[in-house]
Amino acid sequence: MIYLRWPDHFPVRATEWLLASMKTSWGLILLMHVGAFNNQFMSAMRQIGNESAWGWIAFIAGAAHLTALYVNGTRRRSPHLRAFCSGVGTLFWFQVCLGMFATGLPNTGWAIYPWLFVFSTRNMLVAIRDARRSDENFKAGTTICGKRK
Repeated sequence: MIYLRWPDHFPVRATEWLLASMKTSWGLILLMHVGAFNNQFMSAMRQIGNESAWGWIAFIAGAAHLTALYVNGTRRRSPHLRAFCSGVGTLFWFQVCLGMFATGLPNTGWAIYPWLFVFSTRNMLVAIRDARRSDENFKAGTTICGKRK
């Protein structure tokens, strides 16, 4: 059933899938390439945690988010899981932005990471709205699509 509904939901949540995939990939790069944090751009983030810690955080958060997106709508609380994962993603991209700006070194990341944060914030707000609607539908005795149980 999940794989049948996935094509219908993907276009609506494409930016959420993109950001979750980027977070997962970002983590994998750090885990697979020792020394990826050995540049000035990452110096502020290195003060908070080492390369491996950031890699695992990003990979686990991204993989959990991808899983939440895949199962979203199949269980009553799955929209809440998606909202939680979106919130974690927003905090993650915010921290990357803070770390990047803390170095004071202009680089191309300034043109990319803030937008990831902005779209992650948007996705989080949409996911929270979806979770609220799921609760309202449950209280009203309807399913997500509005049909009676």
